[in-house]
Amino acid sequence: MVIMLHGDLGDACTPFDRYSADRHLAASGGRFAVAAVDDWPSADITGAVLPYLRANGLDTERIGLLGWSSGGAGALRLAAELGPKRVWAVAAASPAVTASQAPLRDLVDIPVWLGCGERDDWALQTQTMLKGLRALGATAEGRVTSGCQDMAYRRRVLPEQLAFLSRHI
Repeated sequence: MVIMLHGDLGDACTPFDRYSADRHLAASGGRFAVAAVDDWPSADITGAVLPYLRANGLDTERIGLLGWSSGGAGALRLAAELGPKRVWAVAAASPAVTASQAPLRDLVDIPVWLGCGERDDWALQTQTMLKGLRALGATAEGRVTSGCQDMAYRRRVLPEQLAFLSRHI
């Protein structure tokens, strides 16, 4: 089970309607489901969303997290909060968090994928977080590549994010 946290301008349908996450997942051969959460900053993921998914037959004992922009920052914070006994892996594109605010030490035992477009305001912070995680000995993949925080960038990196999650879930 992977929980998807969208950016500020998205909703639970965005990963599927705009980015075809379901089609990319099917094409990748990933053996997990993706559940996107509406209004995730105020949603009770651990107290309501995960129990709901579990009650509907999905394995939520250990999960993956995927997020973009503010959702990427939220995914990193939630992974740090839940820890490696609960989170298999976390992938964040253009995470809207400064390296000094990111919970890097709490992510050392969780595989992390971070990516950002070079023209994105979060590119330098993303690069700094990747270097910090690697210096701490964490499994940290991803990179800063061409592009910015837009639909084209997210569509381009989504297959890489799903492949990363597939390898760790």
